[in-house]
Amino acid sequence: MFSLRQAAAADADFVYRVVEATMRHYVKQTWGSFSEELGRKGMGELVAPDHIELAQLFILPSHQNRGIGTSILRSIMQEARQAGKPVRLRLLAVNPARRLYEREGFRVSSTTPERIYMELPV
Repeated sequence: MFSLRQAAAADADFVYRVVEATMRHYVKQTWGSFSEELGRKGMGELVAPDHIELAQLFILPSHQNRGIGTSILRSIMQEARQAGKPVRLRLLAVNPARRLYEREGFRVSSTTPERIYMELPV
């Protein structure tokens, strides 16, 4: 079981460490290096009000492939349906999590050489 809550400023260091543990390999594979400065800066991105932005969903490697990400994603999807808003996300092109999002109904809306942008319509 899990619960969701709004992240607080006090969570920033933990969130960064989870990002580093889960994404360092993919970032280095895509861009050749991992920047702590840029990683920490990215934690502060704002979201647009016309959709729900799934900015980051990281599951520690030791907890992956247990249905945790699917459960969290489905909870977010339900929230979006209730709000009548699409869900948007982006991920690195090399990230195998794309299969999860496609399985749950997300569709590719655009791509760059490094990133895939996906949306789950209303």
